[in-house]
Amino acid sequence: MLKKLFFFSICCLIGLTASSQCARHLIENTGNAKDYPGSNILVIFDSTHVDVQPTGLSYVNTHRLYKILTRDGAKRMAAFKYDYDPLSAYVEIKKVVVHKKNGGKKEVDVSKVLDYPAPARMIYWGASEKMIEIGRLEPGDAVDVFLFKKGFTYALLQGEDDDERYIPPMRGHFYDIVEFWSSDPLLVKSYVVKAPKDKPMQYEFYNGEVQSSVVFRGDKIIYSFVKKDILPLKREPGMVAWSDVAPKLLMSTSPDWYAKSLWFYGVNEDYGSFESTPEIDKKVNEILYGA
Repeated sequence: MLKKLFFFSICCLIGLTASSQCARHLIENTGNAKDYPGSNILVIFDSTHVDVQPTGLSYVNTHRLYKILTRDGAKRMAAFKYDYDPLSAYVEIKKVVVHKKNGGKKEVDVSKVLDYPAPARMIYWGASEKMIEIGRLEPGDAVDVFLFKKGFTYALLQGEDDDERYIPPMRGHFYDIVEFWSSDPLLVKSYVVKAPKDKPMQYEFYNGEVQSSVVFRGDKIIYSFVKKDILPLKREPGMVAWSDVAPKLLMSTSPDWYAKSLWFYGVNEDYGSFESTPEIDKKVNEILYGA
């Protein structure tokens, strides 16, 4: 099993997962529903490569390989969905390939991707959802999904146009929170960031362990993180959010939290967020009368 996991890691990190031969080998040698009782889908790998630009804009390529374990899993993967915030990120489903259990292969027509407001309940952030129909699947089939994203995670301010709107509000800096937990069994998750050498990263891994490395290559620094054998966690009644207890990676080029908070204070000061009005002054005086 260790040899298989090592092979998975190498495939993820050097890009061999893009080849049909590698994908077929992985699909055929990762077990079935009996090996993962209670699970409907197996994520064979989840590989993300991030290229950070001098402006802080990031180009993100993600490649995932899903294996169908049960008929319920086949129903769930009949359509692939991806949530995103159009104010801060551009997302494209670049390619979807279905690997049939009998050895056949079919590429899904990505020109039929739908883009629509994401279903919401109680809180409406204006998020969107991309969806593509994959069609009928059977246990033993697998689905290759290639995603491209540019932008950042949280929409604090809106930029100009084109790529300008996807540059992080704190221009020139990069920040990300990477979840290393999964609702489905996940054999290998890799996250690789390539950043300019003059933008060193601070990072911390919480609630677990991860294999990590830092490599200097030309004018770039490459940060790599790999975690294997990620199993679904069981929720307990009244428990806190997964982000408080499950493995996660935090990364930032900001020198410290003080620099981030001072920048954010300056943004609000320049915008006039702290300016008062006669109506506010009147209400404050009412509340504090006699205090």
